[in-house]
Amino acid sequence: MDAFLWLTTLTLLPLVGGVAVVCFGAEKARVARTLSLVFSFGALAVALLLWRLFDPGADGMQFGERVPWVPSLSIEYRLGVDGLGLLMVLLTAVLVPVSLLVTRPDMPRSPLYHALVLWLQAGLFGTFTALNFFHWFLFWELSLIPAFFLVKLWGGPERNRASLQFFVYTMVGSIALLLAFLAVFLATRQFD
Repeated sequence: MDAFLWLTTLTLLPLVGGVAVVCFGAEKARVARTLSLVFSFGALAVALLLWRLFDPGADGMQFGERVPWVPSLSIEYRLGVDGLGLLMVLLTAVLVPVSLLVTRPDMPRSPLYHALVLWLQAGLFGTFTALNFFHWFLFWELSLIPAFFLVKLWGGPERNRASLQFFVYTMVGSIALLLAFLAVFLATRQFD
């Protein structure tokens, strides 16, 4: 395990930022937008630092973290990234501040919107860094919740239909994933 928990910090930064942003009312929309940009650029700074510290010549996962949650079921909080995972983390870290910068400052329910975007970022960071299926599945599902509300509340004219389709397709996909990984667990007795 590395001395500093880089990947946990990367995931917690937008998660905490979303909680801080959602505490602002509609009258403080500019403050919420600015705070969300601060947290998203902070996550970008951590991702860029990870990119800088990453050793492409090393074998296996880097920046590893491991904490047993339920050892009898092989459920762990286990994080790490390889080159592709780090690229996805960096892509997420770049796209979120850009998406926040291009949103209208006078957007309705602005604090909620910015908080949902930060929570989506945290869910994606958790998904891209997870090395244990249970942990991955948890963050995958947590990233779908803000995505659903972003479509439902700020989507286009067909947002109700789109959000219903999003819910149905992701639910079917999630059930199929869960069943497949339960079959893998029964065969291997591990979620890694």
